[in-house]
Formats: sequence, C-alpha cells, structure tokens
Amino acid sequence: MIEKKERVEILDGLRVIAIFMVMFFHFYCTKVISYSYKIPTVISYGNLGVQLFFIISGFVITLTLTKCNSLFEFIKKRFIRLIPGMLVCSIITFLIFSFFDPENIFVRSKSFSNLIFSNTFLNPSIINKLFNTHFKYIDPVYWTLFIELQFYFLAALIYFYSPVKFYKNILIVSIVLFLINLITFHRIVFSGKLLWLSIVLLGFFELPKFILWFLIGIVINYIYFKNNSKKNFFFLLLLFFIEMLESFDIYISVFILFCIVIFYCFLYLPKALNFLTKPLFKKVGIASYSIYLIHENIGVLIIKKFSNLFGNFNWIIPIILIFLFSLFGIFSYKYLENPIGVKLKRLFF
Repeated sequence: MIEKKERVEILDGLRVIAIFMVMFFHFYCTKVISYSYKIPTVISYGNLGVQLFFIISGFVITLTLTKCNSLFEFIKKRFIRLIPGMLVCSIITFLIFSFFDPENIFVRSKSFSNLIFSNTFLNPSIINKLFNTHFKYIDPVYWTLFIELQFYFLAALIYFYSPVKFYKNILIVSIVLFLINLITFHRIVFSGKLLWLSIVLLGFFELPKFILWFLIGIVINYIYFKNNSKKNFFFLLLLFFIEMLESFDIYISVFILFCIVIFYCFLYLPKALNFLTKPLFKKVGIASYSIYLIHENIGVLIIKKFSNLFGNFNWIIPIILIFLFSLFGIFSYKYLENPIGVKLKRLFF
C-alpha cells in the first residue's frame, strides 16, 4: 500500500495544474480585448480546471470528515479554511475596482452590497428570485463556491449519519442526484408537476450537475486509503467514462484521459508524480484558493488597461499575471489568511 501522510502533497501539485488551466482560460478567452496572437482552441477548455478542483475536493473533504468528531466541528473547520481567503480577496477586489475602474468595466466589483453578499458564499440568483434583490458576485469565479458548499453539506450529513456506511451511502445518493439531473435535462420520464419541481430544484441547487466529479474524488480517496482492488478502479473508470459520454467532446475526452492517467499514477505509481511535490508546487497549490478568488476581474482589468502598451506582444500579459497572482497567493496565505485562521481557531476551539 502507498505510504499515507497527513497532507497528500501530490494534490497540491494538481491544484497548481487546475488553477493555471482556469487562469489561462479567463485571461486568453476574455471578450474584453483581442490578442494579436491566435489563441489555441485547447485554452478555451481551461475552465475544466474547475472539474479538477471538484475531484480534489471530493478526495480532501472525505479525508477531512474522518478527522472530525461532529458535524459542528466540520463546519467550524470549513469556515476557518474558507472565510479568511474570501475576506482578503473580496476586499482587495472591491478596493481596486473602486479606485482604478473609472470606466466601469466591472461595475459589480465596485459594489459594496456585492462585497458583503459575496462573503455569504450563497448564489445571488437564488436570493434575487426569492426577495427581488439585485445582488451579484463581486467576481464571477465565486459561482463554484456555492456548489462546493452544497457538496460539503451533503457529504457531512451522510458521513455523520453513519461513518461506517459513508462510502456506500454517498455512492447511492450521488448516483440518484446524477440521474435526476440527467432525466430533467433531457425531459424524459418526468412530466407535469414532477418535471417542474425537478427543474426548480436544479435551478436552486446545481450540485447534481457536477456530483459525479466529486464522487470521482471520493472513490479515489477510498481506493487510496481503504481498498485498492481492481473492482474499485474499474468503477472509477466507469465514472470517468460516463462523464466522457455525457459531454461527447474531443477536448473534454482528452482532459478525462489526462485525469485517468494522472490518478492512476497517483494511486499506483506515485513516484511518477514526484515532480508535483516540489516546494514551489506545494506553495502555489496551498495558495490556489486565494489565487482563484482574486484573479479573474482584476486580471482582465489589467489586460484591458495595458494591452496597447505591449502592441503585438499583448499575449504576454496573461503569463506575467499568472506569475504575479501566484506570488500574491503565496504571500496572502502566509501573511494574511493563515494569521486570521489561527485567531479563528483560538476563538472556535
């Protein structure tokens, strides 16, 4: 069996791949400017880095649950992990756009009400529908956080209902949610009020659309820590294959094949991924949460303002930004988020 560590360092390296995919997508596929260099089509699929984050989250949250004695303890630990980065990045985003966006390129990012609301981690469209308000995310990348919260809540309820049967129960619930989403999307079997109800529920809770990605992470965790039998690995392959069939796109298929190879190595040939455990990968991987939260609107604003200065070489700006945001993430985690987290730990524990 693979030697187990308190922190699975290879996952930090995979977070770096995921955050770089997302940043390349947001910076090169923005419609705010056009580049002198033709951007390869493959970069437009960089948003799949989000799915890679979901896989990692499925693995990590399952591990976190095993280290918690109660649902309340789990909630406190998640709050301590998430809120410092959100506070730091949302406030910085608000201040930058308040002072450096006179053209109102991103009006939503200079709204104080959006700043406050974004720190709730909720989906503004839900609140707007219920209370006729007009909230928006201060940065559009925040949309994944509400999905993450839904997964945390679901996984925690199932785990603390029966820790021993967690794997079995989460499999059943995840597959049911996936089928509900599939049936509703294709408008088959369901009809009338049942179809309407499922559409409304999926409009509020998007987790079923992504549940298999989280489940993949849970299965990888189970194989890694509990049972590395061929049967479990073939089940993992089946989940990847279902996602491949659902999308039926050559680039997504290549991404899924990449994931299969990476996680096969992770489970059975970890030495092949030793490069992902290098100190720099670890630092950026740990800081990937804050990099993710701060990069999109600020990055696009900088690209818009300085593109003309680079002329035909404006395609270089995103590369510079990716480097700078990585440095920011490392700095923020060490000197801002971590100290806030330490104080919250003292307060809650």
